[in-house]
Amino acid sequence: MTKRFSIFTRIFVATAICLVIGLGATAWALSLVYARALERNIDNVIESQSDQLIGSILDEEEPEDWSFQNIDPRYQELGSGWYWQITDINGSPLATSPSTFGVDLPDLKIPFDDQNRRRADLRDADGILQRVSERKLFTQHGDYRVLVTANWDELNADVALFRNQTILALTAVGIVLALLAALIARVSLGPMKELRDEIGLVKDGKAEQIEGVYPPEMAPVKDELNALLSTNREIVRQAQNHVGNLAHGLKTPLAVLRNEARAKDEIESKMVRTQLQRMEEIVQRYLQRAQMAARSQIQTTHTPLVPALERLLGAMRKIHHPIQYHWRNTDAADALSVRMDSGDLDEVLGNILDNAGKWAKSQVSIKTEYNHNQIEITICDDGEGVPQQKLKKIAERGHRLDENTHGSGLGLDIVKELVQLSGGRVNFECPQDSGLAVCLTLPCRKR
Repeated sequence: MTKRFSIFTRIFVATAICLVIGLGATAWALSLVYARALERNIDNVIESQSDQLIGSILDEEEPEDWSFQNIDPRYQELGSGWYWQITDINGSPLATSPSTFGVDLPDLKIPFDDQNRRRADLRDADGILQRVSERKLFTQHGDYRVLVTANWDELNADVALFRNQTILALTAVGIVLALLAALIARVSLGPMKELRDEIGLVKDGKAEQIEGVYPPEMAPVKDELNALLSTNREIVRQAQNHVGNLAHGLKTPLAVLRNEARAKDEIESKMVRTQLQRMEEIVQRYLQRAQMAARSQIQTTHTPLVPALERLLGAMRKIHHPIQYHWRNTDAADALSVRMDSGDLDEVLGNILDNAGKWAKSQVSIKTEYNHNQIEITICDDGEGVPQQKLKKIAERGHRLDENTHGSGLGLDIVKELVQLSGGRVNFECPQDSGLAVCLTLPCRKR
């Protein structure tokens, strides 16, 4: 599945996923730490207020002489959820904070511990979640209970606000880091783009090998590609030489046989001449294949399509009269140039148009369509078509449509090779309402 995506996309997506997980975990951890800090702070406030109240009780013997200070100003705000209260051992109030006016303080139902303390979190009558701490105090003047509360909902609100602000801040940081990761990935993959461009120059015949300087990780790739290119050029050169040598070596024996045939009687001479002609055609064909292999190494020429097609159609209308060749030119086709030498383009289109004219009953139709830097040329005749079994063989390398018919030209197998060397493809079909349809797909560009 991941092979469908580019390296840049994989790096960016992987980085984004890691950032989401990492920053999400960071936000959760920071919120947890902040909540623990606020909790400790509230506990410290409760303990400090409780200690201050106990100190005031111990300083004065009579309750009417007690003087209290509030550690936190919230103990003076009505209904703030921050309350304190001093009662006798039976729970009768003796002193309360100003914030307690009109408020029923919660009553803890849990027992005191061995230090005469108890603590719990519960909601009061107003629905405020409070942390309640209560202590017993035994003095020579009496026994008391000191209760102090803190608003726990305020802690949760502060934690939620901190969490939201942290998420917003870390989201901004994550976006910046993702953009930086994309920039780093783009810069890091720059040498690969340069390598792709150089390979394109080699493919177009503008360079023989890759010359750029690349990082140590990519240098072996460059060396292997150059070695492959050198090996390919050597193989093509040797094949061309072998075919040329074979063809030239056969020329002399063929000339001798032709001369000998002239000395024979007419019947034998006709048979020998026929076989000699076929042998010469074979030699010529393979010489042309060798030339095509050589030209494929420097295939950079682009030939305008419309002039070549109009020129060939003019010739075909004369050769195959009264067969009608129908093609309607378009503005899009006028601006297109096929990536093929003019001679090769003439050979490809000429052979297909010639074959269509030979087998057509009355007309040949030509259709051109531009699609994403490619031109699709469909040439269809209204002949009898080709049997499905033979149609399959035509699409295979080495089979020709007219292999039993003599004539000039390269034949469909050579056409296929020329098309493939230019980076295109050729397909053969037999529509229901016509004969043979040949569809050429050739790389092109707009002028």
